[in-house]
Amino acid sequence: MTELVLIWVFWVSLALGIYVYFIYPIILAILAAIFGRKIRIDESADLPHVALLIACYNEESEIERKLENSGQLDYPSDRLLVVVLNDGSKDATADIARKYAADHDGPKVEVLDFEINRGKPSAIYHGVEWLKENHPEIEIVAFTDANARLAVDALIILMLPFSDEKVGCASGLVRFEIPDNVPSGDMEDLYWKYETMLKRLSSRLGSLPGGVGSIFAVRVEAYHPISEKRGDDFELPVQTVIDGWRAVLIEDCRSYEPPSYDFITEYRRKLRITGQMIPSALILWWRALTNGRHLVAFQLCSHKLLRYLVPFYQILLLVISALLWSASPFYQVAFLVQVIFYALAALGYFVERAGMKPPKILHVPLYFTMVNMASFVSIIRAATGQQVTWVRNR
Repeated sequence: MTELVLIWVFWVSLALGIYVYFIYPIILAILAAIFGRKIRIDESADLPHVALLIACYNEESEIERKLENSGQLDYPSDRLLVVVLNDGSKDATADIARKYAADHDGPKVEVLDFEINRGKPSAIYHGVEWLKENHPEIEIVAFTDANARLAVDALIILMLPFSDEKVGCASGLVRFEIPDNVPSGDMEDLYWKYETMLKRLSSRLGSLPGGVGSIFAVRVEAYHPISEKRGDDFELPVQTVIDGWRAVLIEDCRSYEPPSYDFITEYRRKLRITGQMIPSALILWWRALTNGRHLVAFQLCSHKLLRYLVPFYQILLLVISALLWSASPFYQVAFLVQVIFYALAALGYFVERAGMKPPKILHVPLYFTMVNMASFVSIIRAATGQQVTWVRNR
């Protein structure tokens, strides 16, 4: 009886892992083929008044370059307001931004200087509230990161779908500027190609489960964060869908970012992101269910919640295949394959800790294990009530 239970748990865990990475995309593709539609764009419509918000924390090395990039955007300067949200930086971020605003022509630049570092979502929340009170002409709020470089036409392209009054949120894409000696960047780029495929299918359904932090936008009237501390590129697009708007992906809207320069730095970044997203995903999933938004509830369950549980499937598969060693040669092979895979991941970790570049054969095991380790640690931290803070991992 015990052996039958172990076998059942083994195959359920394996099936869930296969579902998350392979079956769910197939189901999403079928839904998009049956129910999807193209984005309606009226190129003759007037361009909206836009505020471009740049949330910053200790970005003195990036902020001037970012403001220069914002000033070069192909968007009418009388319809664009650039707002720097300085979230309690300990460096000269705010001073540099104010000097740039005073010395340069082009789109108007305003600096909101928050004394206390409360985190990016909080800075965004207070920034949007300030916009509503001081700039009622703003129709669309666009968000970007201090280290992201936007294509010259990125903002004007991102605004096109808002000619459809049913669109509440639009997101662009990020491309990583990867130096030859950054193996973590190659894997992050591969990961984003997979994510982009899912976003493309979701966009056809008007149900984009998360935007790209480097460039996305929301109608002011559709801006509805979960709370002051939960409203960024994941929560805001999903909430617009729950509220009855369409959220879409605009692939021609491009932004560029440098990747993390090693797997350890990327792990810290993933840890911060997943730590923020796991509670948000649970809240949004429940909101979607209770509001009858079953498609986005299905997406959140499949693409977020079940995926975050992958490290627990991994642990069960490893332990159970060891316990079933004498039951069948299949479980012996399964156990040995897993041990080899995790040994390669560990080897990659120690090679990088020693200051060397891991060989390519170690990239996939190390990246896959790193991502799921971040999910595992984030779930443990969330379960024990530990808070996620905004730290600069570059």
